[in-house]
Amino acid sequence: MRTSGIDRVGPGGALLLLFLVGACSQLDDGGVTSVTLPPSYAVSAQAETLVPADAFLAGIYDRSCRSCHAYVDSGAPLAGHAAEWQRRLAPGLNVLVEHTRTGVGSMPAMGMCLDCEDAAFEELILFMATAGGDAAEAE
Repeated sequence: MRTSGIDRVGPGGALLLLFLVGACSQLDDGGVTSVTLPPSYAVSAQAETLVPADAFLAGIYDRSCRSCHAYVDSGAPLAGHAAEWQRRLAPGLNVLVEHTRTGVGSMPAMGMCLDCEDAAFEELILFMATAGGDAAEAE
């Protein structure tokens, strides 16, 4: 006699499996990335070239931020994608800095910058949120 998968694992096992599958489909990110706004082609193209004007911040951006925030395929909000950053900044800059420190969704803790302080995180977030000028406005 053939048995179903539920018969083999029992109702408790089936319930645990259902819970685990459901947990994998949701990010625990405080609702920050629950809906993403796709960037325009202009924003995507410009994100690859944006760099903070300040040399110190540019160095941090190049080694810690660029690999995710400059390329659309990473899933991270792109530098210069004003609409997406505005949505993420709605709860406050302090919330985004805290998420940077602790990690959220697929973003690693400290945003891959283990020697950064909150002031640098604030400046980099504001750079990414406002960089891009015309391309960001063209969305």
